[in-house]
Amino acid sequence: MKPIPVDLKLNLNARSELSLRSGDSVLVTVIKRLTGNKWAVGIRGRVLPARSEVELSPGQRLRAVVGIQHGRITLKISGQPADPIQDLIVRQGFQPSQLLESIVTAFLRSGLAITPDRLLQVRQLLEKLKLDPKKFARIIAVILEKGIDPRSRGLEQLLLLLGYGEQESGGEEGRRRRKPPDPEQLVQQLRSDIERPESGEGSSLQVFNHLQGPEHTWVVIPISYSLEGSGPIWGTIRLRYNVRQQQTDRLIVVVRSSKGGKWSFVLKNGTARSEASRASELFIFGDPGDKRRRAELDVLLLKLQNLGVKIDDTIREDQNFDGFDLPWEELSYHNVDTVH
Repeated sequence: MKPIPVDLKLNLNARSELSLRSGDSVLVTVIKRLTGNKWAVGIRGRVLPARSEVELSPGQRLRAVVGIQHGRITLKISGQPADPIQDLIVRQGFQPSQLLESIVTAFLRSGLAITPDRLLQVRQLLEKLKLDPKKFARIIAVILEKGIDPRSRGLEQLLLLLGYGEQESGGEEGRRRRKPPDPEQLVQQLRSDIERPESGEGSSLQVFNHLQGPEHTWVVIPISYSLEGSGPIWGTIRLRYNVRQQQTDRLIVVVRSSKGGKWSFVLKNGTARSEASRASELFIFGDPGDKRRRAELDVLLLKLQNLGVKIDDTIREDQNFDGFDLPWEELSYHNVDTVH
């Protein structure tokens, strides 16, 4: 591939947030276009605005060298590195495809071994059920994290429960099931769902939630409610428990409405030592739609800000979110066992 001469000029506050130094080599992930030649990019787990002199593409991963002159940060990009995900696919004997890239990415997110048999099993399952590769490959990886065999009986039912709200058809139960609009009754009903989720029918979901992963344990709760003025909504609440730190460090709510549209809210707990960096951050994926929906969202964000939650004010497209990990969070390649 020919080198691509690119300059990405970052805001000055990027220097303090990332502690960038002249000569550093960083991996830049292109997230989305903001406006014109302004882009949102991911660097070392942070999302930053950048300006590019050439056209970029969402999902691009570029290697860059940091330059700092007169307080201005410039990333000099000499070219696009070979895609390690495609390389992993070829090494397993497959031709790269969007489906296999989604599966391998999901495995890397979970730190799972990448083997030909496992890739083939997951690909066949996704093709058979005609599921969204990005969303459900990640759900399957979360299942495998807990040591559940992909050939287990009832796996398909568990898969659909964990992905409740990801598919359009998931709303049938939400339309039939009426929930009380009173907030206190809603809290009681949600607590009841956690203890004995109706949609789980009493087996595989409870087993999944009780099994522990090696580093993180995901607990997933399907929900379906009909609230006055809002109509039926359905989806899942996903909690990530950090096994080493013994605390919940991430809350994700994936919800779909009968009026159209799908939203994902990611509440990420800060782990830094400083008080400012320890605040929780909220990231949103979806489509704000009409003015009324945007106004309702603004009210929600204001309430969360009053509770000390930092709000990322960029609403990103849901298709770029796998339902568990933020798109710009770096993948770990070095600790993946591709043999055992």
